[in-house]
Amino acid sequence: MTSPALARVVLALALFAPVAGSAQSGNDRNREREFQEAQSRIDTTFAFNRTGVVDLTQISGDVVVTSWDRAEARVRAYAERGRVRSSLSSSRLSLDIESVRGRVGDSRFEVTVPIGVRVIARSTSGDVSVRGTKGSVEATSTSGDVEVTDAADRIVIESVSGDVRASQLAGQVRSESVSGTIELRDVSGDVRAETTSGDVLLTRVVSRNVVTTTVSGELEYEGTIDASGRYEFHAHSGDIRLEIPETTSAQFTVETFSGSLDTEFALTLQPGQRSTSRPRRFEFTLGTGSARVTAESFSGDIVLVRQPRSGR
Repeated sequence: MTSPALARVVLALALFAPVAGSAQSGNDRNREREFQEAQSRIDTTFAFNRTGVVDLTQISGDVVVTSWDRAEARVRAYAERGRVRSSLSSSRLSLDIESVRGRVGDSRFEVTVPIGVRVIARSTSGDVSVRGTKGSVEATSTSGDVEVTDAADRIVIESVSGDVRASQLAGQVRSESVSGTIELRDVSGDVRAETTSGDVLLTRVVSRNVVTTTVSGELEYEGTIDASGRYEFHAHSGDIRLEIPETTSAQFTVETFSGSLDTEFALTLQPGQRSTSRPRRFEFTLGTGSARVTAESFSGDIVLVRQPRSGR
């Protein structure tokens, strides 16, 4: 015979078991639904104009843009936990990430577009790469590297704590970084490049207007000096090295506080100049041109090197 106390215990266990099992099954279903909802993918190809605009914004993933000779755009986008939001038409392609319950996870955008489109690509903590679009490009990252090749018109390349590398640029180029190196190659057009604690390296540049600044890095320029151009090179604790044509015609203003001037060119200093005073300031003219070149470094050396006659 079962006692009243024991009966109550058995009844309680019988009532509890189905509820617990039901709750556990419900939690599993909720977690599975949450995962399915949070994971987001896009893989599509659609008609897209060569005069269209591509606008991509990432949070914690990379952005890769390439080009092809088709009037179409292909989009491959992935977000592990966030949602990929898209707006796709024949004239505008827009992608960004929406977090789910405050989470994003890994994500990545891969987009192939017609040659000539305008590209705007941003990432907070990922790398950004734009290659071969031959149009206007704005590529920025907060803590990732940025790379751009074969762009034209208006070109903006920026990173806060990453490196910036670009080549085959034609147009107005602006490049900035706080703690990364800036490296630009094969550039035709106006150039402005600024960084705080990295190097600035400009190679094979054809320009009439160049402004470069670095605080604690080296600065190197290898390119032309147009007879009517303006060139400014500013460094604080790094050297400045200018490799310029042997036939350069320009008026130079060179200043350094604790560094020295080293040159392969024969110089005639202006009357009254003394190279031993602080800061050490030199003014001289090469050829008869009207170009203006300013090179200033507080504690670095300034070096002028002749390009070979066969070089650019």
